[in-house]
Amino acid sequence: MTREDAYYERIMLLCGYWDNYDEWLDSYIESEDPISNIVLELLDCRGDIKEVEHRLNLYCLEAPFDEESVYVRLRLYLRDGYKNGSLTEDYVMSALFRLSQNIPFCNFQNQCICLSDYYDLAENGILDMKKVREELNRWLDHGGRVNTEFMWGERKKRGLL
Repeated sequence: MTREDAYYERIMLLCGYWDNYDEWLDSYIESEDPISNIVLELLDCRGDIKEVEHRLNLYCLEAPFDEESVYVRLRLYLRDGYKNGSLTEDYVMSALFRLSQNIPFCNFQNQCICLSDYYDLAENGILDMKKVREELNRWLDHGGRVNTEFMWGERKKRGLL
């Protein structure tokens, strides 16, 4: 198991997405030969999500890993689920909020907060929902910085801010 895989699963667990955990762990049991120490540790505490989170955290702290690749993976998980219809827009927005609460301060966290907040503004009629959805789709497809100027659009041009 790579630390990137462990970090991804830890974030998913912290966000409350436990449904696929057993399947994820079973895939390592079946594919690793010999089974790594972290997988054995996770088997020892199967069923105790807090202990699983703790052990995944310790494993991730033992050595450096590519956090950015995990954030790309999280974004692509949301994009793919949203595009194929298995994740609703509300689920994606809820996931962005949960992610923003459970990862350390970084650009990815900032983008999650921004999209979540702007979606709320659009739901309350302050911003154009069509523009927010367009920016959400752009961000899910390509990542990068959320274009807040685009979402404020006409309101800013007309001096309504």
